[in-house]
Amino acid sequence: MKKLFYLLCFLHLQTFVFAQTNLFITNPIVDKVLKGQYNPDDFKQGTVIKDKQSIVNGLFNKVSNDSFMSYLVQLSSFYNRNTSSDTVSEFTGIGAARRWAYHKFQTFSQLQQNRLQVSYFQFDQVIGGMPQHRNILAVLPGSDTSDKSLVIVEAHIDSRCEGVNDTSCIANGMEDNGSGTGLVLELARVMSAYTFKRSIVFMLLIGEEQGLNGSTAFALYCKNNSIPIRAVQNNDIVGGIICGKTASPPGCPGENNIDSINVRIFSAGTNLSAPKSLARFLKLEYQEELMPLLPVKPIINIMNAEDRTGRGGDHIPFRQQGYSSVRMTSANEHGDANPIPTYTDRQHSVRDILGKDINHDGVIDSFYVDMDYLKRNTLINGNSIAMAANGPDMADIDLINDGNGLTVKVNKAKQYDHYRIGFRTHSNDFDTLINIDHSLELKTYHVRKDSIYYVSIASVDAEGIESIFSTEKFVKVLGVPAAGIKTDPANEKAIQLFAAYPNPADETTTISVIVNRPVDHKEAYILLTDINGKETGRLKMELRQHINEVIYEHGFHAKGIIFCSLIIDGRIFDTGKLVFR
Repeated sequence: MKKLFYLLCFLHLQTFVFAQTNLFITNPIVDKVLKGQYNPDDFKQGTVIKDKQSIVNGLFNKVSNDSFMSYLVQLSSFYNRNTSSDTVSEFTGIGAARRWAYHKFQTFSQLQQNRLQVSYFQFDQVIGGMPQHRNILAVLPGSDTSDKSLVIVEAHIDSRCEGVNDTSCIANGMEDNGSGTGLVLELARVMSAYTFKRSIVFMLLIGEEQGLNGSTAFALYCKNNSIPIRAVQNNDIVGGIICGKTASPPGCPGENNIDSINVRIFSAGTNLSAPKSLARFLKLEYQEELMPLLPVKPIINIMNAEDRTGRGGDHIPFRQQGYSSVRMTSANEHGDANPIPTYTDRQHSVRDILGKDINHDGVIDSFYVDMDYLKRNTLINGNSIAMAANGPDMADIDLINDGNGLTVKVNKAKQYDHYRIGFRTHSNDFDTLINIDHSLELKTYHVRKDSIYYVSIASVDAEGIESIFSTEKFVKVLGVPAAGIKTDPANEKAIQLFAAYPNPADETTTISVIVNRPVDHKEAYILLTDINGKETGRLKMELRQHINEVIYEHGFHAKGIIFCSLIIDGRIFDTGKLVFR
């Protein structure tokens, strides 16, 4: 008992020592803007540019590869941006890097009538022996304080090599995460030329490599101050196109594979998930507003999981505080960030550099960060941020299933003339989008009998900008009963195991169970077995009323057939089949 007491005391002390405290915005103007306590006229543009097409065209024409190159060359000159590295030197270490980034934000602001407000976000936490740390942020105040919600685009500026707190190695950190840092800086430069209804935060985070510390601290600051956040877009490793020998599942196809087209969006949950709704919004805005302008058209992949297997990013602390957040990352990563002695990939190593000099003339001629790919990812981010910052209020719906089609009713929104209703079945993408004009109700007959649908709605303003889609609601569409036969909901199965999806599958798969009414039980899990009946894994399954889901992370190269059985208190309740290509 005494040992247990000492252990509990130790754990409490660890929590006290390592938790973020003294959360502080160094610029009082920024603190007020973040809390919505400001006069928008103080930050008004001389000539207001706020229409959708001007902003989209401006992003397309002004985001510059030359800017990315200048940012990355400068970031590499600091040699080591480890969170616990030098804060005094003018030329090396994290202190020099963050002062440079702060100055860049200030320079962008001066070019735009000082509308961009720059600050540090300071917090106390012992990381690698250093007691205090600072994120760098620039805030573009919104023109309408009736909606105080923020839109955040972020990336971590810190780097590392093989040792997590090694401050003496050369840690250029070009893919991880000079690429994301350059993306945030370039969006601050370009987007500060426009006016948006909601405030936009361009933030460079610290302490990601030691445990998502900068994002955890800022998410906590927002929660403690009841600051609403409409969307968080995290960018981490967004410029590389070469697959390494290792990569965290879901990994890339194989060493030296090149992919400059696909980009991945990771977000929490699958069904009834606000982060997944944000991911679908981001993809839809890209497809409808930006993609027609691009000569090379990226493919956005909405991933099942919140992040790669065993990995994490700075979007997660915001989700943990109840905010909608996503992570964008390259299709190909050069490594799994686990620098064991035999590790030869670039991520989390001294090899994460800008490129190499093949002909030995002193000039880099083969780049590991692809500027065109980074530019496309920057445009995708900026387009979505612009629409989220300028779009209408979100709506909500009620679903009425009368056995003869499905009625969708708008029940929470301002009275807009237009709405878009999204339907899904077994994909992370919308199966169907239906527009309704000058009405608050849709009666649709395209639904199939005895099928499950996930339904969400977006408001659409007069300029054609959607709100972020609402968190989904689900419905099982019932058929019309035969004459003289009455249906009895009590006869419906209490629990139903859905087919896993995607199926056929690769990378990750979602297994879902619907609970129509409470069931007494002690334990439930998904049993995974191969075609010979050999157990290959177990996934704990909650059985709360409505939809329950679990992500099966099986990796990129799985093959064959796996059977998924729902086990409740030791009894096989139902079994489905999962096919790998």
